[in-house]
Amino acid sequence: MNAMMTEKNSKNRRTQINADERRSSHLRKSAFIPASISALFRFCRVKTPLHCSQGIAKFPSSARPRRRSRARLNALYLLTLLLLLSTLAVPALAQDAVTFSAEVDRTTLSTDQLLTLTLTVSGDYQQVGDPQLPLMSDLNVVGSSRSSQFSMVNGVVSARTAFIYRLQPTRSGNFTIAPATISVDGTTYQTDPIEIQVTQGQAPTSTPQEGDSGAAPTPPPGASGGLSGQDLHVEADVTDPTPFVGQQTVYRFRFYQAVNLFGQPRLEWPNFNGFWSEALTPNNVYEQTAGGRRYRVTEVRQALFPTTAGPVTIPPAQLIIPGDFFNADVTLNTDAVMVDVQPLPGDAPDDFGGAVGQFEIEAWVEPTETRVNEPVTLFLRVAGAGNVSTLTDPTASVEETLTDWRVYDPQVNIEVGQDGEIIRGEKLFERLLVPTQAGELTLPPFALSYFDPAADKYRRVETPPLTVQVAPGEDLPGTTPGGEGKQAIDVLGSDIRHIKAAPPTLTMGRASLTAQPLYWLGWILPILAVAGVWIWERRQRRLSSDVAYARAQRARRLAHKRLAQARQAVGTDPDAAYAAVARALTDYLGDKFNLPAAGLTHDAIQRVLAEQAIPGDLIDRTLNCLTWADSGRFAPRAAGRGAGALVAEAETVLTELEDAITQEPS
Repeated sequence: MNAMMTEKNSKNRRTQINADERRSSHLRKSAFIPASISALFRFCRVKTPLHCSQGIAKFPSSARPRRRSRARLNALYLLTLLLLLSTLAVPALAQDAVTFSAEVDRTTLSTDQLLTLTLTVSGDYQQVGDPQLPLMSDLNVVGSSRSSQFSMVNGVVSARTAFIYRLQPTRSGNFTIAPATISVDGTTYQTDPIEIQVTQGQAPTSTPQEGDSGAAPTPPPGASGGLSGQDLHVEADVTDPTPFVGQQTVYRFRFYQAVNLFGQPRLEWPNFNGFWSEALTPNNVYEQTAGGRRYRVTEVRQALFPTTAGPVTIPPAQLIIPGDFFNADVTLNTDAVMVDVQPLPGDAPDDFGGAVGQFEIEAWVEPTETRVNEPVTLFLRVAGAGNVSTLTDPTASVEETLTDWRVYDPQVNIEVGQDGEIIRGEKLFERLLVPTQAGELTLPPFALSYFDPAADKYRRVETPPLTVQVAPGEDLPGTTPGGEGKQAIDVLGSDIRHIKAAPPTLTMGRASLTAQPLYWLGWILPILAVAGVWIWERRQRRLSSDVAYARAQRARRLAHKRLAQARQAVGTDPDAAYAAVARALTDYLGDKFNLPAAGLTHDAIQRVLAEQAIPGDLIDRTLNCLTWADSGRFAPRAAGRGAGALVAEAETVLTELEDAITQEPS
């Protein structure tokens, strides 16, 4: 009887456990409880007399004497559940590491003043787009700018991008700047609305736009001649109506505004046929009184370089001012502008290629010592005032003059800037040369002839000749000419030798030929030699045809050579040491990744190294070395540490970069 009761109780307990497990599984699927919590639930359910029905805890009557112990278990279970849920919630909160906010420099202003709206994105992100501003019918955007900051501290990346807008109120009242939106790494964020109050001002005024110094420029001669008190007016002219072919002149468009606008005007530039054009920044914004009214003047400019001689007519420019609900768009047109382009004088040098302006030229070769069939790079830089984009290559005829070299097509890098209204820039030609003969090889001078419109005559600048020491390389396998080394056969004797009797038995005096190691070595050595020659010739052909491979192969050797020069100059010429370190690191990265060294800014270096999965701390140390070198060259007191310490750090960074770049990806 007792055995039957025991078996029945055991069966009931198994049934109860199976039911508990089914309820636990149902709760896990319906409430997304993690498996670890579900297991804990089953453990507490089986090991203790606690019973659950639909998630509500109940104590059986037989378990009342031990309520305090079970209460502790329940408290422990609930605490563990809360800790696990809070752990799961922390990563979700940490993912939102990007913030997007908006702020204004004031909340109360008059119609005479400008409001600065700043939209800021901060956090850890990769890509950020332009913000989408809300529709602001009572505020006009009269200027904008953007600034970015990036930092990495102890491996934690932090970025901040600020978009700054200058807004002009069109009327008084209480306004709400609706939320702006932006896309960051594919996720859309928005700002909070901002309330502002605008009071009526005295008269329309203006504040210099972005990039303006704040001082009103002197109005050009003849400006505002067409003003007679109208609300809006446009005009256009050029600074020099009779330029030479290739000489810069500036096209100026001016917009006179005596009233506030409801929308942002749109400028339609004329067709500059017969000119090479470059935009000039920033726009000039100033105030001028004409016809008894105060005008806000916005001047927009284009640098023009005539390409053909003769009279040229620039069509009218058009400004479209958007209307509102009650008024249609307003279109304003300037008059056409006449330009009489003068031809260049006829006494041009034979090598004149059309350059007009003021230029200087320099050339150098790296390295200055090499071996036969190992490449060097010829650099030639032309810089100055003028249209550098159209300059011809002074090294174009080098293929005909350098008979002891294999010459490859150049890589060209152009940088264009401006000095006031003058377009300046530089054009860098990089040409790979491979010597085919040993000895002291000389590269001829390179010259550039140009027309100087300020002096009204042609000028010629020339580089000095360059010398390269070329050591012999490994000789290619060849054949010995026939007919040499033959010897005459001497007759030692003509008598008949006696026949000797054969021995009774024949024995081998030495082992078989195939058992000799030298026999097999004689077969293997020619095969190895042929394979070695094939590998060497293949490498030489790749060095000659693959510029990127050739640059990558020489990168480390050249960098260590420049660092050695920097170490020698530490005690005698610290400036040269700083410059050599900067050149070593920049040229090393340019050669390794086949990029022009002239265009490798700090941002470009950071982006390239990040794309190559270089560790973040090594990227920071590389950029710190370059910043340190720049500080030592241009602000020695700001450098802090000496040139010797910089050279040592650069050598360590170079070694770690080489290891990080050449190691196989995991």
